Amino acid sequence: MTLAFLLLAMVLVLAGHAFRLLRWEQFVRIYERPRRGIMLRGLAGGYAINTVLPLHLGDVFRAVFVGRRMKSGIGFALATVIMDRFLDVWFVAVGFGVFALMGVGGAAAHAAARYYLLFAVLLAVALVVVVALRDGIKRICLAVCGLFNETLKLDGMVFCWSLINTFKDLRRINLLRLAANTVLMWAAYLGSYAALAAAMTSAGRPMDLVEVFSLLFGQTAGDLRVLLPGGVLEGAPAAAYGVLLGWFLVPLAVMWLATLLPAQVRGVVNQATAAAPAGESYLNLLPQADPQDRAAFLSQYFGLQNKAWVDRFLQMNQDITILQDYSAGSNATTMLCMDKNRTFYRKYAFGADGEKLAEQLHWLRAQQDRLPLCEILRTGEEAGCCWYDMTYDPQAVGMFRYLHSNPVEKSAAVLHQVLDTLEEKLYRPTAVAADPEKIEQYIAKKVDGNLQKLHEARTLHELMAAPTLWINGKEYKNLNQLGWLFAHERLRELFAADPVGTIHGDLTIENIICRTDDKGWYLIDPNTGNLHESPFLDYGKLLQSLHGGYEFMMMTPRVTVQGNHIDFALTRSAAYDALFADLMADLERRYPDQVDSILMHEVVHWLRLMPYKLSRDRKRAPMFYAGLVMVANDAADHARR
Repeated sequence: MTLAFLLLAMVLVLAGHAFRLLRWEQFVRIYERPRRGIMLRGLAGGYAINTVLPLHLGDVFRAVFVGRRMKSGIGFALATVIMDRFLDVWFVAVGFGVFALMGVGGAAAHAAARYYLLFAVLLAVALVVVVALRDGIKRICLAVCGLFNETLKLDGMVFCWSLINTFKDLRRINLLRLAANTVLMWAAYLGSYAALAAAMTSAGRPMDLVEVFSLLFGQTAGDLRVLLPGGVLEGAPAAAYGVLLGWFLVPLAVMWLATLLPAQVRGVVNQATAAAPAGESYLNLLPQADPQDRAAFLSQYFGLQNKAWVDRFLQMNQDITILQDYSAGSNATTMLCMDKNRTFYRKYAFGADGEKLAEQLHWLRAQQDRLPLCEILRTGEEAGCCWYDMTYDPQAVGMFRYLHSNPVEKSAAVLHQVLDTLEEKLYRPTAVAADPEKIEQYIAKKVDGNLQKLHEARTLHELMAAPTLWINGKEYKNLNQLGWLFAHERLRELFAADPVGTIHGDLTIENIICRTDDKGWYLIDPNTGNLHESPFLDYGKLLQSLHGGYEFMMMTPRVTVQGNHIDFALTRSAAYDALFADLMADLERRYPDQVDSILMHEVVHWLRLMPYKLSRDRKRAPMFYAGLVMVANDAADHARR
């Protein structure tokens, strides 16, 4: 009888472990496909360690073992293990409470009941406190994690984030199935404990269900130390020791061996127990793939920075993975993303920037039959938010990269095609007379308004006061010596002769996308709301790239300012110089008497850039001011010819 009861106890405890595995995977399944073999090994290893060591250290092993093999990492695995054990506390508390009410188990059962009920109440109070004081607790989490190096700080924040979302996303779990798994798990465990008690009694050490339950979960709950002299088996027959040792260890060995079964057998078991199908969709615990992007986002979340933005960001991107952030000089964010079907670019913005992006989206839709434009896959517009997804083509690259990996002649040919197409398909068909009122608004807002912001900027106060600037060893007249360049009468006369029509508005080198297989090009990221909608603004944007070297400045990390000297390592390529010379020749051919206006629009583009750099990139703002001064000097020299 001893062996029969022992076998029954082991079969039932294995059944309990199986239902625990099914319950555990429900928490994992929200975010990724559960790997049952790995989880079963982690569970077996964790129980083995708990059998030998106190303090449930095996649960830490379980989280680390499984988390290292999961997409979401160790922090998430630990959060799911905590949730698993959190649910167990309530059942054990109820179990001891029932025993105490039934008057069985004596003083030990009553003490354990008080202990677990108090523990359960404290957990409930802690949950209420966490919910009520969640903002303060988030700041505490950030402060504590910030005590460590960047790697450990990120790991700590990911764990806290995982724990928060594991509890929060309980609503996404099939609660009926969760309850069924829990009930069946504990029914199997209680049956195993009863069978173990019978086996121990048959082996010469009388025990009942309550004593086994107290042995495993009571205040003096034991591990294999119960087999040592002085333990609860003191004086018991050797058979009793063998029964308890076998019950502890044999099921763990069976669990480990089960992961080595043939794939066909494991497949049948998975199918029978409703394993996650291959095509099932999962949320991302964090959408960012890059650790630095994750750290920046979590610092915002736990620092309570822009909570509305964080909520919208998560809502928008919960079902994708963000591979890389390509955002540059605008308030909209552009990311390379992927879902289970494809890789694509996603661009989004919130608030006033979202409204601006919606205008961009409307422009793309309106001009899609005129021009080669990016293919729009999906869009979303709502109050305070706009986003759209664009096709990703590995053969398509920005002209900056294309120019530096192909002969300049090929890039020049593409640029000529772009300008010819814009002229024929967009500028001429939409041409209208220049509006003097809009020219006045353009001068007031884009020129005078941004000059005023420069004068108010403390960062540039000393630089702007100097009559000349030394930029990388060469002397230039400062803006205060070029006032005639910005005189209203001069600007009115220049701009009144500009052609006007529908324009792209942000025709930088990077917004011209070339195919490396020479199968065409297309445009991305237009900019609306320029007031004076002249094609010369598009040409000025091209000059901001090829003349002013904007892209190279963006890649320059540091600038040094001493008095009126500004120094930075600007590496400008020969390919840029060659394409710039070709563009200037083309503009001289197209508009022989209006190049001064085009150059002035480039200066205005640099003026428009400065407030953004002063607010978002203050340390490097003097470098971009130097760029403004250099192009203004060139525009002045050209005007004097």
